[in-house]
Amino acid sequence: MKKKLVVLSLSVATLFSGAAFGLDFDPKFYVGAEAQLNQLKGTKEGNLGNTSRTPLQDAKSKSILNGTRPGAGIFVGSRLTENFGIEVGASASNQKIKNSNLRTGLALSSLKVKNTNVYADAMGILPVCDEVELLASVGVGRLSTKVDGTVNGTALANSEKVSLKSSKAGVRVGAGVQYKFDENLGARLMVHHQKGNKLIKSVNSAGLGLFYQF
Repeated sequence: MKKKLVVLSLSVATLFSGAAFGLDFDPKFYVGAEAQLNQLKGTKEGNLGNTSRTPLQDAKSKSILNGTRPGAGIFVGSRLTENFGIEVGASASNQKIKNSNLRTGLALSSLKVKNTNVYADAMGILPVCDEVELLASVGVGRLSTKVDGTVNGTALANSEKVSLKSSKAGVRVGAGVQYKFDENLGARLMVHHQKGNKLIKSVNSAGLGLFYQF
């Protein structure tokens, strides 16, 4: 399955590039920022408190780390040719969970979840007209998740501070469209799917942002 995903990702990234490196085109640099909406698929088990494998599940057997939450990101890239570029960026999102009951009988008086992601993408670019371009990307992102909280219940003698951490690099693919207001300023909408880590299995995100091209 992973091999198929990598092959598909590479195919998407090169779809629009073609013979891009053979074109006479001066590289252009750009910077930007975006607002994001992230849909997270969380794990159902983790080391919580003094129990070895605590189910991180609610009464409906769903992961308490699941959810849709806002985030923000920044990016910088270089358009090497008309149809190909590279981009690196970073993003972050936070969530606070209050008064949640786990299936083990533990109660969460508070739980803070922070996700940060850094990535590097290859970008395929297909001009539709002077103002509009279609985008496709493939790359690698490193998602880091940190969970801090306070739990109490029958499995713990007293309230206890807990902390969970996990970081892992995974394949990411994306697609989108961008509109150029003029030669330098533009807006874009991108959607991405990225493999996650032991706490957050995967992330689907949509980002709407502005960029400035030098």
